[in-house]
Amino acid sequence: MRPVEHHYAQTLDDALSLLSKYGGQATPLAGGTDLLISLRKAGGEAELLHVVDLLGVDELSSITVADDQITLGACVTHARVEQDAVLRSLVPMLAQACSQIGSLQIRNRGTLGGNLCNASACADSVPPLIALGATVVLQSPRGQREIRLGEFITAPYQTVITPDELLTHIRFSRPAPGTGSAFVKLGRRNALSVSRMSVAVLLTLGEGGRVTDPRVAAGSVAPVPQRFGGVEEALAGRTWSDSLAEEAGTLLAEEMIEISGRRWSTPYKEPVVSALLRRALRRAVAQAQGVPETGGVSPKRAAAPKPGRRGGRDAPSSKAPEIAFVLNGREVEASVPANWTLLQLLREKLLLTGTKCGCEIGECGACTVILDGEAINSCLVLASQVHGRVVETVEGLAEKVNPNGEGLHPLQKAFLDQDAVACGFCTPGMLMSAKALLDRRPRPTRHEIKVALSGNLCRCTGYIPIVAAVEQAAKDLEEKGDARPED
Repeated sequence: MRPVEHHYAQTLDDALSLLSKYGGQATPLAGGTDLLISLRKAGGEAELLHVVDLLGVDELSSITVADDQITLGACVTHARVEQDAVLRSLVPMLAQACSQIGSLQIRNRGTLGGNLCNASACADSVPPLIALGATVVLQSPRGQREIRLGEFITAPYQTVITPDELLTHIRFSRPAPGTGSAFVKLGRRNALSVSRMSVAVLLTLGEGGRVTDPRVAAGSVAPVPQRFGGVEEALAGRTWSDSLAEEAGTLLAEEMIEISGRRWSTPYKEPVVSALLRRALRRAVAQAQGVPETGGVSPKRAAAPKPGRRGGRDAPSSKAPEIAFVLNGREVEASVPANWTLLQLLREKLLLTGTKCGCEIGECGACTVILDGEAINSCLVLASQVHGRVVETVEGLAEKVNPNGEGLHPLQKAFLDQDAVACGFCTPGMLMSAKALLDRRPRPTRHEIKVALSGNLCRCTGYIPIVAAVEQAAKDLEEKGDARPED
């Protein structure tokens, strides 16, 4: 992995000063789900990178809802957007989009600011934010500027941000009462899916069912996510009907082809993007009419600790950090290179090899551990980021219910009872994802179990007994009285 020097910002001024000092050799770090992959690709021979850790800057993790404006800090995670009751009520399409990004492990770490700055054409959070008319706040030692999100992303993986600037906040107007919105995404699978196409719609219905202030944005159909003005003009002032939805879908396909030209994929994309818009329009209209939305986001869960350094400890040294944290209920300290991941720390330094090394890009879930109560991919977290925090691995499971370390946790017993262990490689990650779920949802539905395990791949196709094992463990824990009350 590329060598790094890890700097801990305590304030926004600290972060801006560090970015300005190191210029093009510095990069911000929040969730790290994209950054860690790029560091690994760069290799150990690349030049030193100064990583500026933002998780200690409280204002970057804030969610503020004023009378007419919503402001989200750049370090707000996708999971927080997905679960925030106010955001789910006011901007459901943004919550829907965030609920479909990567896996639960990725959503627990990945941030809105990171998703925007990565500037992928298929970034799920971008079309809803563009439809909302969002602006981004950029700050540097030279001052502050605010720019529309549609102008911030200039090309695939390119933005207008300068090396000394930091995206600090995302702002958009609070939708008016009676507004309906929807986000629809097409991917190759139900989880861990990169968008092949996505559509976000925002509209209100006036007197007689007339569509007012329609906004249509799409991703993965043009070089950058964008609004489609021709479709919006065709919808504005018209009375809602299925035929109007058909017309709008046809227009979106035509605009897509006008922008991107006819390519080998056009015969597939043309009818599909049209169908996606029709579906999004119908959902948005139903919401504007007050019809309850079914599905879309996971049920509300217990509030998780804000990512950051805990326990009142000072930040470790940046070059060879002495990391102190709580591991499976015990305080531990370790000194490792600054570019080591939590996975390396656990396996190579602390010799806890239950946590497996699989894909190292956050796809397989074999390295799942619990960090401050949340399931995360340990391959995508720098070891120095867990300083002062609480980590649980599969080795600590039995000790959670048996202080002397003897016997098995109900989850482990249930996996054996249900024959949910085949080759066993995925099992530790499965167990930790299930443990995180049962800690916050003692009586989960089968759908909730599937969502919680969707970031863990089983190559032996043992999903049915695995889900059954989690159901059994939930029942066993409840009968023993170890289950927490529902939130």
